[in-house]
Amino acid sequence: MKRILTVVFLCLLFLILDNTLMPLIKIKGAYPSLIFTFALCYSIVSSPKDAVIIGVFTGALQDVYFLNGVGINMLSNMLMCVVAAKIGKNIFIERSFLPVVSSFILSLVKGLMIFSILFLIKQYTYAEAILYHGIYNLIVSIFMYRFTYKLSQKEYMKKEWRF
Repeated sequence: MKRILTVVFLCLLFLILDNTLMPLIKIKGAYPSLIFTFALCYSIVSSPKDAVIIGVFTGALQDVYFLNGVGINMLSNMLMCVVAAKIGKNIFIERSFLPVVSSFILSLVKGLMIFSILFLIKQYTYAEAILYHGIYNLIVSIFMYRFTYKLSQKEYMKKEWRF
């Protein structure tokens, strides 16, 4: 229970920071997404089931502030978190290089996915912001992955085997 409350609290905290402080540091219309970066990093160090849950939850939280297409963030976050969990199963999660690079690539893929879906429903956005958004998430994920990995090593964050 403590594990769930910790993750929910962190998601809400990152959502608040995403919508209050992050727009202050935007460059060319792009700023980092703390909640999405946390979801990716958490998915890398956790199971695919947890990745789906955190992807849907963080996507729903982001959709609250996304007026053009409700459900797009939920779908894209879930898919990116599942891919991140698959990547996490196949790498050494103790090292941070591959998870950080994966976070950058998945941020770009999410941006392209959202741009494509919005284009199909005739809601036009700026495509050039996708690269800046990915670079910002890359920088944030360097610090976020270390934090998330250390958090996942805490005793109350580990799942116990039940026979």
